[in-house]
Parts: sequence; C-alpha cells; structure tokens
Amino acid sequence: MFWFILLLLLAGAGFYFYQKMMTIEREIRAEQEVEMASATTAQEQPVVVEDVESETAAAVVEKKEETPAGGIEPARVEERVLAEIAKQPGIKQTELYTIFSAENKKQLQRVLKEMADNGQLKREKEGSSYLLFPG
Repeated sequence: MFWFILLLLLAGAGFYFYQKMMTIEREIRAEQEVEMASATTAQEQPVVVEDVESETAAAVVEKKEETPAGGIEPARVEERVLAEIAKQPGIKQTELYTIFSAENKKQLQRVLKEMADNGQLKREKEGSSYLLFPG
C-alpha cells in the first residue's frame, strides 16, 4: 500500500511540473511573438513628412530610402572613425564600439575592415582585438 501511494505522489508531482513547464514555455513564446511583431511593425512604418513642398518631400523620402538598413551613412561613419583614430592612435577596436555605441556593432566592424582594406587605417592584431592607427 505504501508503494502505491508513493507512486501516486510521484505521478502527481511529475504531472504538476510538466504543466508548469508548459505554462512557462507558452509565456516565453508569447513574449517572443510580441517582440517579433513590434520589430516588424517598427521596420514597416513609412517615413512621414509634413509641411514640406512636394518636390522637397519626395527628395527627403528618396534620401531616407538610400540610407542602409542599419540606418548609418557609411561616409559619415568613416569620417567620425578616422577623426577618433586620429585623436587616439593605437586605440583598440573594442573601445570604438563603446564610443560608437549608437551604431550597429556588425556594421561598424564591416566599415573598419573595409577602411583597412582601402588603406585608410592600419589594423594590428593584439589578442582578440585590433589596434587601429591612421593610414
């Protein structure tokens, strides 16, 4: 009789924890769906231009569409990076990430690599990062 009661208790506890895990999983999936929906909504919002002549408004919309997906104008970022490296020669690439924290890290890495390939700056490997010098 004792073993039967123990078996029932174990089965009940197993069922309880299974239901608890399913509830947690549903909550996580609901949060992920909300995040995905808000991310797609933010990307799909059109650019609204008010109180501007039609020709100027069209030019503004075209300029906005030409901006890359990361929202950064590459020439502007390159100029800012070069200015920062000129101020601090030998700065670590990881330190630039904190200085340019508003920029996308992957895009900043790509810009730095392209600049090094073009000879605009020099990259010297140090550990897991690079030291950056003006080209």
